[in-house]
Amino acid sequence: MKRRLLLFGLLSCAALAVAGEHRPRRRLRTFARPGAERAPRRAAASVSLDEAVSLVRRRVDGRVLAAERRRGEYRVRVLTPDGRVRRFRIDPATGDFR
Repeated sequence: MKRRLLLFGLLSCAALAVAGEHRPRRRLRTFARPGAERAPRRAAASVSLDEAVSLVRRRVDGRVLAAERRRGEYRVRVLTPDGRVRRFRIDPATGDFR
């Protein structure tokens, strides 16, 4: 009786392990209508957040307080030696200051 119970338990665990095995989903193919144009893709950022901070450091002497990406732009706050807080906005695609 104990052997049957043990065998049943082992088989149940094996069945659960196989059933729970991760299988990646197949990507569905989408077919565009003839003549339909694809939506333009967003350009990847050519300037990373670290590079944006480096650009600000080159321009201003001071301590960087915060750097973040918000609403499609990088925002960097710097504490200047005279005690003022300056804010810079940088375009991630070009690295230009706004």
